[in-house]
Amino acid sequence: MKSNAKKFLLILAVCVMAIMLPLSSALANDANGTTIYGDTTDDQCFYARIVKLSNGDLLATWQREFPITTGWTGMKSFYFYKSSDDGKTWSYVSELDPSDYAGLSRDKMGTPGMFVLTETLGSLSAGTVLFATADWDVNSAYCIHIWKSTNNGATWTHHSNLASRGGSSQSVWEPEFAISSNGQLVCYYADERQDGYDQCLALETSSDGGVNWSNYTIIAGEYDPDWVRGVDPPMWRSGMPRVMKLNDGTYFMAYENVCGGYGGIISCRTSADGINWGSTTTLGTTVTASGTAAYQCPAITWIDDESTYGRIFLRGMNDTCSPSLCYTSTDAGQTWQLIDAPLTAVRKESVASGWSGTFVAVGSRLVELNNYYNGSYNEIRCGTGILYGDQLIVDGADYKIKNVASNYYLDDAGGSMEWGNEMILWSDNGFHTQSWHFKNITGEYFSLICNFSDLALDNPNGSMQSGTRIVQWDKNYSSAQRWKFIPDGNGYYKIQNEYSGLYLDTENQSTALHAYVGQSISSASNTQKWIVERIYEIARLRSYNISDCHVYYDSNGNVLLANESTQMSLYSSQWRIVPGIADSSCISFESVDNPGYYLRHYCGNVIISQDDETQIFEEDATWRVCTGFADSNGVSFETYNFDDIYMRHYNGYLIISQISTELDQADATFYMTYQ
Repeated sequence: MKSNAKKFLLILAVCVMAIMLPLSSALANDANGTTIYGDTTDDQCFYARIVKLSNGDLLATWQREFPITTGWTGMKSFYFYKSSDDGKTWSYVSELDPSDYAGLSRDKMGTPGMFVLTETLGSLSAGTVLFATADWDVNSAYCIHIWKSTNNGATWTHHSNLASRGGSSQSVWEPEFAISSNGQLVCYYADERQDGYDQCLALETSSDGGVNWSNYTIIAGEYDPDWVRGVDPPMWRSGMPRVMKLNDGTYFMAYENVCGGYGGIISCRTSADGINWGSTTTLGTTVTASGTAAYQCPAITWIDDESTYGRIFLRGMNDTCSPSLCYTSTDAGQTWQLIDAPLTAVRKESVASGWSGTFVAVGSRLVELNNYYNGSYNEIRCGTGILYGDQLIVDGADYKIKNVASNYYLDDAGGSMEWGNEMILWSDNGFHTQSWHFKNITGEYFSLICNFSDLALDNPNGSMQSGTRIVQWDKNYSSAQRWKFIPDGNGYYKIQNEYSGLYLDTENQSTALHAYVGQSISSASNTQKWIVERIYEIARLRSYNISDCHVYYDSNGNVLLANESTQMSLYSSQWRIVPGIADSSCISFESVDNPGYYLRHYCGNVIISQDDETQIFEEDATWRVCTGFADSNGVSFETYNFDDIYMRHYNGYLIISQISTELDQADATFYMTYQ
């Protein structure tokens, strides 16, 4: 029950300011996807890699220690896991410990690369898996070591070495492979060994399947013969090369550009043969879209969408777009657009969270492997999405489903929790009765789970009859609860039930409010066409009257307004919008990079605090969404447990108070921008 304003004022008057302990280190976003690995022992897993094997399985590996926090010692062996169902489930395959090989140590060894041969090279047959690691131990004669597996990663043997150290105290990083147009195996890497370069991109080639290497070539870098490492300021450092061959045979490379004023931005270039990449001093085309840019450690792949090059997907670890988005291109990287990503990735460098993930394509399915700090340790996680035209439908994401003919949305009528409740169309209301959780079951079939009732969209009793009304039912993931999205042009879909083969439609092709939703034989009616709209749970709050400022939290738990020049992390201004902890018809704001911490009011201030599961916390962290006082396009937030008391900013910080003057109204109005 809501308390009145007098009670609020009384509590405020007698409240004693508590001592706030500093927050723990920021935590990474709880991402969708499947958890593969991670525990309190292996708590710093990062730098994941994934390949598609010749038998169609996926093979994944990662580093199990973050060397920056271990003093570059105490590194661990590499585990390999496989998936035979396109990334849904994973199982352990093998372990590779570099220390088992004479003259090698797992210490100071990492930044791995993996590659599957698509053709026979030398003594290596097609399907052979290559695994390479960079070695930054100055006592090692070579900087890159290569292992091979001829049984899909079940066992490994040492194959060869390359990138001779040659007396240099510097190393090379991030090996990446491709097969050139003339049938040579190419290894690309970032190189710190060369005089006059801070770091450059280089390659070597092999004509015998990677046994012997030669033809060292610099691809990109800034050269100054007088530059001295450790004395002069850092120069342009090109690094982290990722290379693939596109649909038409063009080779595509993406890489990061650190120092030299580039700030880590990712750029790309193309090659006709995989060896010649143009001017070494050219930055390349930067990856930017809609005012955002990709930064550091690119992950790339492409899906054959029947365009000339295929559709490229790319993301970095410090991108300035939403953590739920990545970049896509259909013109070999000349222009870029934003598109949904299979995982929501949030960066936390101190534990290597989100550091260097990877993509792989399986038909029209985009698979992403990445790592996420859950508050205690890094989890290696896998997410997938299916490409339909310009849209990626993500397994585990939430969507609204809008009817093209009426512009009304698929809705759980009346907010029912009952099995058998019939579905209707209703106007957009922002409630979870119109929010559907998409769970990919098999192939391209999804089960659609209502986020209000937690029941599945169901063809009742597996009806084969056209006109049968569609209901919600307890989740069983049977074919009567599986739906396929069939593109129908203009971004529209027909939605087909697997069991009946019939299509989601309105009863009698009605466009009325509260029209029942049923299944029908295929027709050209717009009532059988649907738009699938992603629901982004991450939002930023921008002030109405200080338009360049958003709501952030600082290391002391204070909640304040700051502009984009702040030294605070972007992620400290991102909030996951979740059902109200005390009342699901309201909302709560969970920190994106501090899961379990919420915006709450305390002694008149708005702070960020950990959920202690008490009733007072739940009420203090729950907010009613209202039309913006100063602008109907904005929003205002009323406290759940006090009448007519609202969130507002005052002297740069967020507080709660009654609202009376025009200034109060402006201070209590925000724009909520979903990401």
